[in-house]
Amino acid sequence: MQPITRNRFQLSGMRNAVLMFLAALCLGIPLFLKSSHLRVNYTDSVPLGLYLEVRGPAEYAGLCLAQSTIESAIKAGLEIAGGDCPTGVAPILKPVFHASADNPIVYRQAGFFVSRKLLLNTAPKERSRTGTPLSHYPFGEYRSGLWAISDYNRDSFDSRYFGPVDPSTVRFYAKPVWTK
Repeated sequence: MQPITRNRFQLSGMRNAVLMFLAALCLGIPLFLKSSHLRVNYTDSVPLGLYLEVRGPAEYAGLCLAQSTIESAIKAGLEIAGGDCPTGVAPILKPVFHASADNPIVYRQAGFFVSRKLLLNTAPKERSRTGTPLSHYPFGEYRSGLWAISDYNRDSFDSRYFGPVDPSTVRFYAKPVWTK
């Protein structure tokens, strides 16, 4: 057995300090983000980056989806992270649109029309990116409801497949702070 030299002891202490720093960093960053109302989006439904939780309606919303919708999303090949929704998963961040009699949302084979303009990348797909068959929500003109529609990613699992969401599912509204 070799005696512990001063140099080995210093390296061992340095290694422990680095490990403790990394552990504090890994625990501290999520706590800081939560307490400062910042959210990190790492999904591809909206641009990657940092979002600030805000009061009232905003361009994006963090939604807690129903269990049946989550099961459909998992079958379609989506990875759902654990989180603080009643179903035990994390809220999903999506662009949201409010349909009204004055500003209906029209859903056609080409995709969603909002304010009479086609949102790019919103046409329903027959299959998910993993090859699972998808059923789309019925086409039509909708004059009510909150719609989660991603025009950022054509593979997004959104209101194309599950229709409007209940406003009570909104956990938070968000605005981008820093995005890719």
